[in-house]
Amino acid sequence: MAVAVWGVLTILKGVHRHGPEIGAAAPEISGKNVAGEEVSLKSFPGKVVLLNFWATWCGPCQEEMPSLERLYQKFKDQGFVVVGLSLDEDGKKSIEAFLTQVPVTFPIVIDETQSSTDRYEVYRIPETYLIDSKGNIADQFIGPQNFDQPVFEDKITRLLSKPQS
Repeated sequence: MAVAVWGVLTILKGVHRHGPEIGAAAPEISGKNVAGEEVSLKSFPGKVVLLNFWATWCGPCQEEMPSLERLYQKFKDQGFVVVGLSLDEDGKKSIEAFLTQVPVTFPIVIDETQSSTDRYEVYRIPETYLIDSKGNIADQFIGPQNFDQPVFEDKITRLLSKPQS
């Protein structure tokens, strides 16, 4: 209990920071999608990427998936992509079963070795990073989000309107 209270107080005070810093280059991710193809951030050059760490067994992750899909559908033709990085240990089997119940069309990548998760220092999910078209971290969202909120559309619209030079 004392450790939990210390953790909450530390987070509220802003003393503990994890993951890549805002403005820093986004660490590379790697893994295979459900079709078995290799996917990395380099697969999306010049695109604004919303990188979402999740798992099929995570209730809050399941809850935010439909709003992630709607956000993807709204901006996918403008240079935006959502990448769902699954932390499921049994990988493809769990994900395919999940996608029959909660269909999404954005890329789902399986982090079998947890190397991408380690690079981002993810220790609670869902955790989401917004990456600009130059490959830099623009924002971080910890915990479940409702991506239907205008604040997310505003952030993405702003990043999509920035020149890539």
